[in-house]
Amino acid sequence: MKIAGSNVLVTGGGRGIGRYLVDRLATDSANVCVLEKDELLCAELLKTSDGQIKALPCDVTDSTAVDAALKSIFEAGFEPDVLINNAGIIHSEPLVNMLSRDDRVHSRESWRQVMAANLDSVFLVTSRVVDHMLAKRSKGVVISISSISAKGNPGQSAYSAAKAGVNALTHTWAKELGALGLRFAAIAPGFLDTPSTHTALSEAAVTRLQQQIPLRRLGDLESIYLAARHIIENDYLTGTVLEVDGGLKI
Repeated sequence: MKIAGSNVLVTGGGRGIGRYLVDRLATDSANVCVLEKDELLCAELLKTSDGQIKALPCDVTDSTAVDAALKSIFEAGFEPDVLINNAGIIHSEPLVNMLSRDDRVHSRESWRQVMAANLDSVFLVTSRVVDHMLAKRSKGVVISISSISAKGNPGQSAYSAAKAGVNALTHTWAKELGALGLRFAAIAPGFLDTPSTHTALSEAAVTRLQQQIPLRRLGDLESIYLAARHIIENDYLTGTVLEVDGGLKI
């Protein structure tokens, strides 16, 4: 599939990885539609895109909101060729906090929030988009942003479990729907050289981390876009998780 002229739907495209993907897709002449919870970020996308990028406020963890937003998109004539499930949150919390004076076990509320943002959203959006693709008898590609943590990262029970679920759905849907012309893949980034990484980690921790990465450096957002472009353009690629991690294994 060629990116130029394709219709790409991106969730959580207002900031971070999602925003970078949106901008690069638009640069490569794709028609982009964004589902973004933050209304101010939606307005910013609309203001700076000269009409090439559409953006709708939508909480992709809310099934009713997802159904309404996608209905609006389809009725407006936007037929997705590609869906990129990017929306999600990073969360770190031990299963048991031995130093806590209150309830020491992992918060039930944060567990549910992380699972909803990172896994439920993928299921809710993908199911409706794929159903629409099948009704239109069109081919399509679904890319979900996973994580290196999907293989299990200490202190990230909810996040690791959610991203492992994303990988499982990717494998399952590729087997289930491949014969109908639909492809599914995931991208699992390692540690990226972004403001959020430097905010979350001290510079000393970043230096130690770089020494653990075989390529001896953090990744960049362009590496994620190149992985997404490869998935879109390679029509024989499905059911795989592309690890973009500089060789780091956790």
